[in-house]
Parts: sequence; C-alpha cells; structure tokens
Amino acid sequence: MNCTQQELQFVLQEAKDHGATDAVLLPAGKIEVKDSLAQRCSQPKCINYNLSKSCPPHVAGPEFLREKLKGLSWAVFFRIEVPSEILYSSQSDELFQLLHETAARLELSAKRYGFASAQGFAGNSCKKVFCQDYLECRAVNQDGKCRNPDRARPSMSGFGVDVTKLYQAAGWSLKGRMHDNGDRTMTLSSISGLVLIC
Repeated sequence: MNCTQQELQFVLQEAKDHGATDAVLLPAGKIEVKDSLAQRCSQPKCINYNLSKSCPPHVAGPEFLREKLKGLSWAVFFRIEVPSEILYSSQSDELFQLLHETAARLELSAKRYGFASAQGFAGNSCKKVFCQDYLECRAVNQDGKCRNPDRARPSMSGFGVDVTKLYQAAGWSLKGRMHDNGDRTMTLSSISGLVLIC
C-alpha cells in the first residue's frame, strides 16, 4: 500500500502521543540488519535467551526482517528519554513496559490507518518486563497464547537491527545528555523502539 506524507505524519504524531519523547520517519533502507548482532543473543548466551516468544530462538530473525524490508518504504523510530538513575534502577521494568506498549500502540494505530504490514519492535525481553512473576512464558512453554499480546513486542536485537545506525540516521546521540530541570542537573539516557509502517 502506498502511504501519503499526511498519513505518515499522523502516525508519527501518534508515537509522541503514546509516550515517545522523540520520533522520526526513516526510509526503510536506513534500517541495517546484521546477522552478527542477532548472534549476540546466543553467543555468549543472553540471560533472556529462550525465555519468551519475543526473543531468540523464537523469533524469525534477520533473514525474515530483510525480506520484509524489501516491500516497505517507511518506518518510525522513536525513543523515550529518562533519567539515567531510573533506567539503571529497579524501576527499569516499568520503563521497558512503556517502550513495548508504545511500539504496540503505534503498530495498532498504523494498522487502523490501513497499513496492514505494520510491525512494532521494542527492546528487552517481554518475559522480564511483563511476566516476571510467572515461571514460564505461556506462548513458548504452555498453550501458545501470549499473556500480553496487545502490549508485548519482539526485541530488535533478535532480528539483528543495528540500533546505533538508527540513532545516527535519526540525528540522535547514544550518549547520555545533561538536562537542567530547574531543581537540579541530571543525565538523561534513552531506550528506543521501531515500527515498520508501509
């Protein structure tokens, strides 16, 4: 389906309305997929490996994403900026919940606009973020039904997405930045998500 600039701008605004600090439209060709990045999930093995449907070996991986990108023109890349002290604290699971939910809402919004191929990606394991109180991921080890299908999205890592290149394409720095909120100066870091649109 062809997408107009007006439709793309609506989707971009939805990203900001659903929790993103910043969001940009990127040509699909700017999304670099590397097998070596996906392999980092298993070699050395990530602590989240094989724990959920959103992580390897339960995702389709880099080759699937490369094929999907061939038929697409645009994606939305977004970030959520937070104080570094929170990102690296016990509150981080809540932040990654917001990241997953923002990607999921944006994907669903894009589908409402008629972009049937829209697909969202987040970061971190959905098992850790949403189902830490359960022994197993139900989608993997039980009846195949995710407990959070409208909230959880697969990790960019398992598909080999080069997030550093996405930050560069968006014109953002991966380094934390200083922010003065009037009361004190703090360092802000960011987490990011990607939604393929059309």
